[in-house]
Amino acid sequence: MSSQPRPSVITCRRPWPEEAEAFAALHVQCWREAYSAFVPAALMATFSTEKRLPMWQAALANPQRFILGAYAHGKPVGFVMSGATEEKFIAEQDGHLWALYIAAAQHRQGVGRALAHAAAQHWLSHGGKTMTIGVLAENNLARAFYEKLGAKLLKYGTYNWDGFDLPDCLYIFDDLAKIAKV
Repeated sequence: MSSQPRPSVITCRRPWPEEAEAFAALHVQCWREAYSAFVPAALMATFSTEKRLPMWQAALANPQRFILGAYAHGKPVGFVMSGATEEKFIAEQDGHLWALYIAAAQHRQGVGRALAHAAAQHWLSHGGKTMTIGVLAENNLARAFYEKLGAKLLKYGTYNWDGFDLPDCLYIFDDLAKIAKV
């Protein structure tokens, strides 16, 4: 008998509005797990479920925003948010992947790939052709993941996160059909 834990069965669906607090908490958890090595401690100290909750309440109330949650044993473990954007980072962009986060315990199990796949399918089905995504420049794990999915680096810049200027970069997924088939 193996002592290895069995992988969780993951299900995906749009979160319900009453799950906003659970997703706000997951969002903060993922930030802490992903960014602790390179985001200033003073910024990390400001992360809270309470501060993130209004964004989640508004997002889940907006039927135009594509949001898909990943669940293991009924508990949220990841999510993706994507869709149209009024903020054009480049001329050929027509969509944006706002967020893709997976709890560290679920990394390398295909959850991120499945969520990116669903976001690409959704955007293609709504006439979209491309999506951009911003990522902190020091987030090498995320950058490698996006590049493996086919994202192309467009440019480096600076992201002001609550008064902290952090190096970031912008990627584009210009072949959504490739991601949608993954």
